[in-house]
Amino acid sequence: MIWNALQFPNIDPSALTIPHLFDVGSWHVGPFHLRWYALAYIVGLVLGWRWMVWLIRQDRLWKPNKPSMSVLQADDFLFWATLGVILGGRIGYVIFYMLLGNEESRAKVFNDPATIFRIWEGGMSFHGGFIGVALAALFFTYRVSLKSPRLTPRLHVDEAQFTTLAKKRAVAEPPRDHVSENTHVQDIGWLKKRDVEELRNKARTDKIDFVRLADLAAAVTPIGLFFGRIANFINGELWGRHTNLPWGMIFPEGGYNYDTNSWIWHGTETARHPSQLYEATLEGLVLFAILTVATLRFDSLRRPGLNSGLFLVFYGLSRAVLENVREPDAQMRDLFSGTILQGITMGMLLSIPMILIGAWLINRALKQPKLAAA
Repeated sequence: MIWNALQFPNIDPSALTIPHLFDVGSWHVGPFHLRWYALAYIVGLVLGWRWMVWLIRQDRLWKPNKPSMSVLQADDFLFWATLGVILGGRIGYVIFYMLLGNEESRAKVFNDPATIFRIWEGGMSFHGGFIGVALAALFFTYRVSLKSPRLTPRLHVDEAQFTTLAKKRAVAEPPRDHVSENTHVQDIGWLKKRDVEELRNKARTDKIDFVRLADLAAAVTPIGLFFGRIANFINGELWGRHTNLPWGMIFPEGGYNYDTNSWIWHGTETARHPSQLYEATLEGLVLFAILTVATLRFDSLRRPGLNSGLFLVFYGLSRAVLENVREPDAQMRDLFSGTILQGITMGMLLSIPMILIGAWLINRALKQPKLAAA
C-alpha cells in the first residue's frame, strides 16, 4: 500500500448493523445494515422538507400573496419527492450508465433484468433523480394536491391572472379629484382601490403553480446533494482521477467486502482527487448559499422561475467542471471514443440542457415584473 498521500479514512459503509438474530428453517433473520448512503437520503429529504416548511411560514417572502403551497401540501409532497428521487435516480442510472454504456453493462441488464431493482448494489443518477422529482411535482400539482381530502385548500392570488385583469382597468394617471380613491400597482398603473380587491378575489385559486413549487424545491435540493456526496465519500466510490496534488487521496479500489467487513486493497493504488468532497462543497454548500441568499435577501421567490434557473445553471456548471477531475464509471470510459465528442463524459452531456434551460428561466424571470404589493 502507498503511503505518500492522504489515506482514505476506512469508515464502515454501514452506519448501524443489527447482527444475526435467529434462523427459521433455511431462512436467516439478520444481519441488517443501515448504510450511510441510505441514511444520507433520509437526512437529506427530512432536512430539505423542514427547510421548505420554514420558508413557507416566512410571510415576508410572499407578501402580499400567500405561499405557493401550504405546510400540509409540503408534507404530502415529501412522499412524492421521495418516490421521484429513488425511482428516477435508479431508472436514470440504468438508462444513462448501463444501457448507454459498454456491451458488458448492457448485457448485464438484458441477461438479468432483476439488476434494475437491486439498488443496494449501487448505481443512482442525479440527473435521473432530477427528472423523477420533476415528473412527481407535475403529477402532484395537477392531480394529487387538488384531490386529496386531507389537504386544506389555501387560496392564493394567481399573479399572472391578476395582472391580466388589472391591465384592462388600469389608467396612467388617476383623476385629480379622486386620487385618494386610487392606488398605484407596480408595473401596471393606477387602479381604484375597490377594483384591486375585487380583481384579487377573482384571481384567487387553490391550484399549486408548478414553477413556484419548483422554486421552493430548488432552494432545498442542495441539502440532499451535500449529504449524498458525503455518503459517496464514505462508501469509497465515485473517486476522482489520478493526481499529484498534496490533498490527493488513496482510495481502496477493490471496494468493501461485507463478508469480512474490510476494505479491499490491491496494493497498486495511487493518489486520486477526492472529487466527492469537491462536489459536496460546490453542489451542496456553495449552491445552498447562493440560493439561500437569493431567497432571503433578493426575494427570488417573488420572481417565478428564478430559483429554478439559478439551481440548474450553477449545478450544471459545477458538475461539468468537476467531471474533469472525476473518474468516469468503468463502463463509460470509452463511450465517445473516436467521435467528435471524445473527452466528453455523460455527466457533462446531461448538464448541458440543464444550463441552457436554467439560463432561459433566469432571463424569463428577470423580464417579468416582480410579484409586488398592491
